[in-house]
Amino acid sequence: MAEKMVVSEDEAYELLAHLVASAEICTFEPHYYGTFRLIDAASRLMDCMLRHGSNGSRAWLEAFKQEVDQKKVWMMWDREGYFQFLREATGKVAEALKQREGLAEPASTAR
Repeated sequence: MAEKMVVSEDEAYELLAHLVASAEICTFEPHYYGTFRLIDAASRLMDCMLRHGSNGSRAWLEAFKQEVDQKKVWMMWDREGYFQFLREATGKVAEALKQREGLAEPASTAR
């Protein structure tokens, strides 16, 4: 596994602030807003990874980030589709992690 840094210190603090503020806001918002904030944080992290030349599968990461950015807004009008996307996204990330460890064959890019 690579030891390359994929976020700058400023980006790390920005992501930290987003996560901490999101945790506080989750105490009074509808429960599904928290899922949106987390998937948005994942998108922000992927943006940093792509900007700083992540050693991972760039094509997969670009495709998955595009899918996340497209589908995270489904929370506003297609909540069931959004929740289904979250269930599928977890599997996609798990598969990508297996591939990074050499435990699975490379798959096509994210759908």
